[in-house]
Amino acid sequence: MKADIYYFSATGNSLTTANMLAEYLGDGSRCIPIASLRDAEIIDVTATNVGFVFPVYYGDMPYIVRLAVEHMAFHGTEYIFSLCTYRGHMGDVGGRLDALLRTRGQSLSLSLGVSLPGNSRISSPEETEALLAAQRENVRAASRRIAAMERTDCSCAKALEPTLVSYPHNFRGLTADTWCTGCGVCARICPMDNIRISRGQAIIGDNCITCLACFHWCPVEAIYMSLDESIARRAKYRHPDVSSYNIAAQKVGQDGKA
Repeated sequence: MKADIYYFSATGNSLTTANMLAEYLGDGSRCIPIASLRDAEIIDVTATNVGFVFPVYYGDMPYIVRLAVEHMAFHGTEYIFSLCTYRGHMGDVGGRLDALLRTRGQSLSLSLGVSLPGNSRISSPEETEALLAAQRENVRAASRRIAAMERTDCSCAKALEPTLVSYPHNFRGLTADTWCTGCGVCARICPMDNIRISRGQAIIGDNCITCLACFHWCPVEAIYMSLDESIARRAKYRHPDVSSYNIAAQKVGQDGKA
């Protein structure tokens, strides 16, 4: 089954999932990084089969995914699926994506998920190891359902209120501490270009989608969540098969493969 897979990833879970899914679907399926489309006024989608792979934030999609879908113009698309990565549960993300697609004259045919370690709330070392070990088989199982063009009702009967991630704002107070070296890794990987380096210090603005890429990839662990004390300096998580280069590559349209 040939599909165009639009994906977004901050710490590698969704990047590796998208690449695995394209591998299993085969037939020339390709991965398209959503971060490379942020400034596009119109995103022409011409594939018959279209997929979305992204992490679930607060039962919702990352703002950058919402922004991309709002600018999509579909031409001849017949089947749309999502394969979200999540820790805990998926919330209403399928219904939210379906509602958004309906504003573009489409609907979500199938909503699936793959449980992986969280980059927000902490997964135990044992849980992290088990989830990573099961990732490939879980993606393979999902690919079979997608290739069979399975369909479910993804619509949500109730009106869905906006969430904390429905619009960009730095609600966790991501800040660089005094030992920031100004290396620029955070600025290079930020999907919203919301970080600048000034006088050797990272300055994080409010056009933030709270993907936490800067937090997890900072090589000296200088970035912390000043408004979320419970996880302000939590243990860092990065998918073991992904580097900061792979995350930054999404912004320039590269496939991000390790």
